[in-house]
Amino acid sequence: MTHAPFPFEASGFLRRMHHTPLKASAVSLALLVLAVNLHAGPRSSASYSVPTDSTDAGGAPATSSSYSSAGSTGGITGMVSVSASYTARSGYLGQLYQITALQLAATPATISESSTRQLSAAHLLDDGTTLALPATGISWAVQAGPLTGISSSGLATAGLVGQDSAATVQGSYLGLSATLGLTVLDTIQDNYGAYAGDGLPDSWQLQYFGANNPLAAPTADATGTGQNNLFKYTAGLNPTDPASRLVTAVGAATSSHTITISPRLPDRTYTVQYSTDLGVNNWQPLTGATVQDNGQTRTVTDPDAASTRKFYRVLVSYP
Repeated sequence: MTHAPFPFEASGFLRRMHHTPLKASAVSLALLVLAVNLHAGPRSSASYSVPTDSTDAGGAPATSSSYSSAGSTGGITGMVSVSASYTARSGYLGQLYQITALQLAATPATISESSTRQLSAAHLLDDGTTLALPATGISWAVQAGPLTGISSSGLATAGLVGQDSAATVQGSYLGLSATLGLTVLDTIQDNYGAYAGDGLPDSWQLQYFGANNPLAAPTADATGTGQNNLFKYTAGLNPTDPASRLVTAVGAATSSHTITISPRLPDRTYTVQYSTDLGVNNWQPLTGATVQDNGQTRTVTDPDAASTRKFYRVLVSYP
């Protein structure tokens, strides 16, 4: 006997059925075909994989000032509302952190002139810890100071300086910006600008005369005292003050003479000479004297005061 067809969709869901009467054998056959389509495959590792089960909060709610979470007991669903930007922290189950600032660093925070220093960057997190960032991802810039540039990998290069000088770098990353202060060190004494190679430290010339001043030349005498800048530097004097002297006092007594030398610098050598007249070739080293140092003051006492006339001078040498 011929029966009417039994229509169904490939998805296995029964959508509609004609009202044509069917015998029991035909209906059983149709249901059997449907059951075969809905049956799962065998549970073996060769046929399927099961993702790692996740832990669950057991339905316990968790709240803070920035977010709240209502976990499920099955580890599948849950509701979370967040009012700030959070990121899941690697290695910590369920822990979140918030980025509060960008932080720049250099170790140490100094650069010798004409050399380089590697810069680094990190995110500062709300728990006080930091998360390192690749230096290549930072937009670097020189904000101020004697830096000639910063490479894309965060390598800062210093220019020439005449004295230790401050510099500032800037870094930007994902909308955050930060600055870092550095110090460029004057590690080469005589290489700066118009003062390079003249025999005087650039820092000393800049301190007293500023940049590009002809009065800072080694042979110049800005105060008219008859002593040039080379001598004044060696003696530790102020080249702009005419009252600046090395021998500040010569005291006379019945049995001794006292010579006071100031300033006395620890890296200089001082030799006291004497003469009974001012002839050019009549100076001799003072012997038998006692020496007492007190900070930057040296007192030399000559016990021989029997001579009716005695002159003294001090030779200063600097290695």
